[in-house]
Amino acid sequence: MDKQRILEKIGLNKHEGAIYLALLELGPSHIAQISEKTSIHRPLIYKALPSLIDRKLVTQTKRGKRTIFMAEPPNRLEGLFDDLKIDFFEILPDLEDQYSNNELKPRVRFLEGRDGTKRIFDDIVRSLKKGDVFYRYSSNRDGQEKKDKYVPRGYRKMRDEKKLERQVITNDQTAQHKIAKLDRFVKIMPNDFGPFDHNVTEIVYGDKIAFIDYNSETAMIIESKRIADFQRHIFKMLYKKL
Repeated sequence: MDKQRILEKIGLNKHEGAIYLALLELGPSHIAQISEKTSIHRPLIYKALPSLIDRKLVTQTKRGKRTIFMAEPPNRLEGLFDDLKIDFFEILPDLEDQYSNNELKPRVRFLEGRDGTKRIFDDIVRSLKKGDVFYRYSSNRDGQEKKDKYVPRGYRKMRDEKKLERQVITNDQTAQHKIAKLDRFVKIMPNDFGPFDHNVTEIVYGDKIAFIDYNSETAMIIESKRIADFQRHIFKMLYKKL
């Protein structure tokens, strides 16, 4: 086991650890001996020693005109470890609060091109569990769903194997191209609301909402349980009314 690395983990820097280990091996030593053993320049040794002395890992004494330094027993290192544990548990609540706050913030990813759109459909089938439901608004301008152009290979096979259900709100033109399926339920947006042909798709699945703009071939995924629940609630209310 790398003793130097362990000492650094409990709070000693590289020079402090090397000096302490050298003194354990050398016994009482003066600066020149420490420098020869560690290959550390004397000014850096003078800089490191006060910290070791303050932590009671090294003591100093006079022998004639020379100052001699000695390592204290290694069990003194337990104090450093205990101090580290105390410091850690003091900051742990703040770290957990910070983590929780970040968890509450939505995560947003922007995707571009057809490959970006394919990543959304891939994420749907991979992240949802067997029998889950996802909710889709499809406002395709040409009256047809985008086929293999924007859908990854194997998407439909994986979707059907996982028996994923989908509820769809779309326009009349797109609905005409859809074959009735047991796992797909389609409602049509009334013409009273005006043309529903923005060529944009929104999909609510799990804790995520995906938006696909086929006009610019750009997409976005928002990951937030609160926002996904909100959007899912709106979808279900509208779906029920249609």
